[in-house]
Amino acid sequence: MRITVRSGRVDQVREGVQVYAALEGERRPERLLPSYAARDRALSRLIAGSGFRGAPNETAFLPRGNRWVLVVGLGKAKDLALDKARQFAATAARTVRARAHRSLILPVLREPPFGSPERVAQALAEGALLGLYRYSKLKEVPKHERDRRIDAITLVVERAGDFAAARRAVDKAEVVAEAVSLVRDLINGPSNIVTPTYLADQARAIAKPLRLKCTVIPFARLKRMGFGGIVGVAQGSAHPAQFIILDYRPARAKHSFALCGKGITFDSGGISLKPSLKMEEMKYDMSGAAAVFGIVKAAAMLKLPVRVVGIVAATENLPSGTAQKPGDVLKTLSGKTVEVINTDAEGRLVLSDCLHYAKRYKPDCVVDLATLTGACRVALGAEAIGLMTKDERLAARINQAGKITHERVWRLPLWDEYAELLKSDIADIKNVTDTGQAGTITAGKFLETFAEGLPWAHLDIASTAWTDKDKPYVPKGAVGVGVRLLIELMERWK
Repeated sequence: MRITVRSGRVDQVREGVQVYAALEGERRPERLLPSYAARDRALSRLIAGSGFRGAPNETAFLPRGNRWVLVVGLGKAKDLALDKARQFAATAARTVRARAHRSLILPVLREPPFGSPERVAQALAEGALLGLYRYSKLKEVPKHERDRRIDAITLVVERAGDFAAARRAVDKAEVVAEAVSLVRDLINGPSNIVTPTYLADQARAIAKPLRLKCTVIPFARLKRMGFGGIVGVAQGSAHPAQFIILDYRPARAKHSFALCGKGITFDSGGISLKPSLKMEEMKYDMSGAAAVFGIVKAAAMLKLPVRVVGIVAATENLPSGTAQKPGDVLKTLSGKTVEVINTDAEGRLVLSDCLHYAKRYKPDCVVDLATLTGACRVALGAEAIGLMTKDERLAARINQAGKITHERVWRLPLWDEYAELLKSDIADIKNVTDTGQAGTITAGKFLETFAEGLPWAHLDIASTAWTDKDKPYVPKGAVGVGVRLLIELMERWK
């Protein structure tokens, strides 16, 4: 697909469906955007006659002479925010594709709540590209569906002085959207294909063209080297675990980041078996690992002046005659021992090794991403990532990045009193509390034990990495959450 940027007006571009936005009024659109569209009386009468009201993501697809016009609702003016621009572009692109047109023209909206034209251009390109994503690698798609595709998108800035910044923003958006699509592909892929070995091969494939350093430690070496967390989880599976390090190290890196990803390619719960309902979705338990791959790839393609080390523990969690059992005690890479109370709390075990391994890089910031607890969905629903850290400045930075990207976070406490719930009678710590209280927080508290001495934050993406609901720029299935959030964080780091 080709995305071009030009200055002028939407109606001056010859090829493609002309797209406009409208704010919601009580009986009819209150105002058409851009402002020059509102001054077009014939267009206003056409839209008013369609019954269109301007509700969020409402559409009106209208013939005008020998051209087509699409109007997309933004909702009420008081609710405008940058994410409305992403939704606007995604809704427009998907609507145009569904009508079998192959090109569209989007205005770079100048409403103050959206921010600078550069920000808006990036949001529009991200929204359109992510909204058009489809995972169809494993099914036969009818020819008429295959032919429905978008070949060209034109973004139009009103002022010529905004052209260069908008072009740069689009270039960045294309890189980020490519990385998010990679993440979605990995997560949507079934676990009989996306195995730990497959993830290792994908890391090598990412590394080669970008000249990144990729290290893969196989299962046999992990056992010898003392990676007790991942080995304990992996010992029930026929697929060997892989510990993967993907290192982007530019010559003049100003800061360094270590990103740790939970890579459970399928989670049955192990001996503590999960209920069968929706167990097929547990292929997405490697969403943190996939996000780490996408972030490292995007950072390298954008040539960010920071070092980014992606650390992924990839394994399955399955029951078998060799699987770890409730009551077992394992020794992690840090030397700390863990009493395994519930084998379905396996993500924190593999991450304990990741976090300790990250210490050798002495990073300025460590973030782990993990589909860690079902309790996070209970607490926050599907709209917020659970954030845990004791670093006030890091929390503020992640929160700001979340507001800009709409990958929003909500901070939960890590008070020392929660550590009491993880005390074990026979080991240094147990992997879950037996009280049923504060499941998300105690999981973060467990990880904090192994992140000691690091500037660290934990992101629980269990409720945000997968969606059963189709959204404008997030089709059902894998979300790809975390890539845009942490690229924004690294870009703004000073």
